[in-house]
Amino acid sequence: MNFAFFDLLYSKAQFDEIKVIGKEVEKNGRLYHMIGMTLKEKTVTLYVLEQKESSIEEEYFQEKTPRVSLKRSMEDRKNSSFFMHIREFRALEEGKEATVYEVKGASSGPIKNSDYCEGMLLFLRMREAGWNIPKESVFYEAGWDSLCLTEIELRDEFETLPNWTKEMQVQVDCIPESATIQLEVQLECGKASEVPFYLENGTLATCYINKVYLMDVWAEEEKRFTDPVYRERMLQHVSEEQLEQMKEQLFAVLESHCPRGNYYMVLEYECTEDISLTFYDKEYLDYVEKPKEGGASALLMNVKPNEGTGTHGLKLRGCVIQKPLEAKTHTLDAELFSYSRMIQKSVETL
Repeated sequence: MNFAFFDLLYSKAQFDEIKVIGKEVEKNGRLYHMIGMTLKEKTVTLYVLEQKESSIEEEYFQEKTPRVSLKRSMEDRKNSSFFMHIREFRALEEGKEATVYEVKGASSGPIKNSDYCEGMLLFLRMREAGWNIPKESVFYEAGWDSLCLTEIELRDEFETLPNWTKEMQVQVDCIPESATIQLEVQLECGKASEVPFYLENGTLATCYINKVYLMDVWAEEEKRFTDPVYRERMLQHVSEEQLEQMKEQLFAVLESHCPRGNYYMVLEYECTEDISLTFYDKEYLDYVEKPKEGGASALLMNVKPNEGTGTHGLKLRGCVIQKPLEAKTHTLDAELFSYSRMIQKSVETL
């Protein structure tokens, strides 16, 4: 901390108008405290307090394996703020049509960022405007190191702060929901199988693996770049030279992940629940990767089955296991690692 940074934080806490809300709401089992709104240079920002959530023990992250990283990423998504998924606010007043305020963007982070100074200055300005947290609130005695501050910015420009009505609704965007399964399975090319497993809520589901085969990734990508329909579509946005550069860059990344002459294993499956499943090579999940020199690269491969429905009358989906395999590979020790689904948009009352 120095005075230059202090001046920056102080300037951020100078607002044209402040409106205190001071209301607590519970969403998805978590409590939030809506502090209030500010207006600065025609921009409206809503501030919300929440407690950080962490259901995984810290020692769990000592070994940086893909399993650990994937679990942590899923926990972060699961514990993301309800307010991060709001797309619009709807102010309801009796006898009037709802006033809609669209959200431009949102950010969330621990109050202890910037050594608590930014949060402290905001709280002081809100306190001066009449904001207070009731002593009976769970936020009153909570340590600031356990709290997060979420900021939601509205899209339009405003001359004054919008009206915050008692009946305030929000439209919540689609939210991904995922959970681990971690069930060992052996995949065999040309062999169908059934894999029963339980969802996080205890529901029994069955995955019907209809087809397992090796895919020549190089042949598929070369076919894509020579497809006239694909080329015509891409050349509407990039030049021939740029398209060729894209191809060269992709093949360079592909060479580092799956050298020419190797294959990826693909499975096509159905599921009794409307969810997407993720399979991984078991050895990969628990591999402790050593630091590499140079830049890192990522490659995400997807596959879409030709048929929309499988042999059991359910939606047919595909999954690529991105482990380079020799052409003679017939079986693979894998793991049904997780499932995911989208929770559809909803309108809720604050």
